[in-house]
Amino acid sequence: MKSSISLVTGGFDPLHKGHLEYINEAKTYSDYLVVGINSDQWLINKKDLFFLPWEERAAVVENLKSVDKVISFNDSDGTAIDAINECLKIADKVIFANGGDREKTNIPEYVEFKDNERVEFIYSTGGSNKLNSSSWLIEDFIKKYLSNIGLGNILSIDAPWGSHTAYIDEENYKVKQLFVDPGGVLSLQKHKHRSEHWVVGYGEASVELDGEEHTLKSGEYIEIPLQSIHRLSNKTQKPLVVVEVQCGEILEESDIIRLEDSYGRET
Repeated sequence: MKSSISLVTGGFDPLHKGHLEYINEAKTYSDYLVVGINSDQWLINKKDLFFLPWEERAAVVENLKSVDKVISFNDSDGTAIDAINECLKIADKVIFANGGDREKTNIPEYVEFKDNERVEFIYSTGGSNKLNSSSWLIEDFIKKYLSNIGLGNILSIDAPWGSHTAYIDEENYKVKQLFVDPGGVLSLQKHKHRSEHWVVGYGEASVELDGEEHTLKSGEYIEIPLQSIHRLSNKTQKPLVVVEVQCGEILEESDIIRLEDSYGRET
């Protein structure tokens, strides 16, 4: 049984300079440093993907000079509580080191162990400013890659009902992908200068078109003629993905004439 160990946890996907400062400073708290690496599923839940699988991330981290042991743990609850419990099996005291963007008011681990004398919490390990982010690195890589293959003009915009991404924006036609959250409702609207064509890629779409209700499932299509009054909504508990092709002389947001809106936007 060790007298004390330091514990850090994270996805480390991919490992970057900020992680190294975090890990190296945590090693100064104890002679023995354990790194708990979050699961692939935890990364999927957090950012919809993982860059490296757990085995690859573990192999990189365990070869760092400051690291004595790498562990996996049950993070299905989104916390590092199980990692702390695993460390309590091998040490009298666990020093849980938290990065610069975490404090006792926003970590569930503190609530679980605040009265346990064997667990100590240290904050701002590695500095109080977040030097980098794995998500930032991945996003930057994606942007550079898309630009390199001629798709650098892809534009994603958040909306109250979800988000939309323009993949092709040419004269007289545009191709977008609409991501509609469960319960999301686009405004009741019409266009003076364009028609639209919707194909459901995933989920079930509820479409109001000139007073008539239509339900479309994956693979089904509907045309939105010029000047027609229409609205798209997702009445299900699952995400909805719609591919939209716009055709017309003006394809800008200025050609949206809102008649009703569930989010208080101007009509």
